[in-house]
Amino acid sequence: MKNWQRRLLGILALGGGASGISSTVNAVVQGQVLAISAFIPIVFALAFFVWGVWCGVLMLEGTKKALYPNAVFWLAQTPLLQTPVLAYTAFCGAQLQVFVKLSPFEAGISSSLLGAQFGMGIGQPGARITVGVNLFALCVSLWLIQKCKRAEQNLILDATTSA
Repeated sequence: MKNWQRRLLGILALGGGASGISSTVNAVVQGQVLAISAFIPIVFALAFFVWGVWCGVLMLEGTKKALYPNAVFWLAQTPLLQTPVLAYTAFCGAQLQVFVKLSPFEAGISSSLLGAQFGMGIGQPGARITVGVNLFALCVSLWLIQKCKRAEQNLILDATTSA
């Protein structure tokens, strides 16, 4: 991986995570989130954003152990789902989401750079069914998975040649 690629992904994850932590804590401190039912989503959001900061630091440090955690982190940002029963969306750093809403039908694209968002919900009567994919996160995760596989192959080759 080239230094600029590693640095860009590290900055996106670290900056997005820090932005998400800041905005979540700010909303709680200002009393914007008072419902007890919001406690679990807030905990998940903070955990997600801390994970982003950790993945960003790993990537900036340039260790080979950064590839797999970052691939999983970016993969977790891929889906967008909203139904009356369940809702989930997350991004940390950057997004390019393509989505479809049903009833009435609507298709769209949403993008953000150096930001953060986390949403989850259970039991939202009347919510429009929405399905989407964060193309940016999908591409990054697939690229990092490919890098992981190449790193494993090189490790196996190194082990067989040194034996």
